[in-house]
Amino acid sequence: MALYSIVIPVYNAEKTIRKCLESILNQSYTDFEVVIVNDGSTDNTVKIIESFLQSDCRIKLFNFPNSGVSETRRRGISLATGEYILQVDADDTINSDLLAQLTDVIYKFGFPKIVRFHCKLVGDDPKKNHQRYNCDSNLYRIMSGMEALKLWSNPDKKYALFWLFAMKKSVFSELLFLPQLQCHEDLALIPLLIAKASTVLGIDYVGYNYTYQSDSSITNTKNLEAEKSRALDFLRAYQYAIKNFLKLDNLTPSDISFFMRDFDSRKEDKYNSLSPRLKRELYDLFH
Repeated sequence: MALYSIVIPVYNAEKTIRKCLESILNQSYTDFEVVIVNDGSTDNTVKIIESFLQSDCRIKLFNFPNSGVSETRRRGISLATGEYILQVDADDTINSDLLAQLTDVIYKFGFPKIVRFHCKLVGDDPKKNHQRYNCDSNLYRIMSGMEALKLWSNPDKKYALFWLFAMKKSVFSELLFLPQLQCHEDLALIPLLIAKASTVLGIDYVGYNYTYQSDSSITNTKNLEAEKSRALDFLRAYQYAIKNFLKLDNLTPSDISFFMRDFDSRKEDKYNSLSPRLKRELYDLFH
């Protein structure tokens, strides 16, 4: 069994998948498998992946009819056989020493359940905070999941992104299913995965390159119907996260109060970001 499974959900990624795979196969640490879940691509994505299959037996390709990103991630996690799972989007890359850096700290700190690393934003808006996905506090020390969650829930920062973490596969088995969402599935699940984990670690190695404002990203479709769909998915993610957080063991009143405040603040921010027409249409649902 490999130490790592790198899961890549793909859909019509012919422009980016080659560069993504090359960055993974260029890792200095080599004990890993690549689990590619093709979500019904209709372009040349599969042909490009198949050209890699011929030369590297660590790559595994699984083809399914189009089902959406949430189901595709669930399938990838289920098919993975490694002890730790990393998720890489098909339009992103990872740096060559990411797995080596993770391996060092995993052995040093006794195989923590979750390790968070840093990322670089490629093509980011110059006016934005380029470090908004990174956390520089309490690095290289073991925390409980709730401690990490409270540290990382900063209004100016974001942490609920699958590609920021190496997580033990056993962490995912503690939740019964992923909600069926086209977006915001990370918001629904990642806070729960972190809160439930007994040992969490943060490191400052910049291991992931996130391509900001990718043309293919569902979150960057601009029309009103897509905006409404994302807003409704946010509400489903919000409800799922709160419902399942309250089922976790050993919560204190302080933990519950923190989580409710944090997610209510996220809901308010989401509502405030909507176009005026959708604010009127979705007012009752958000309030």
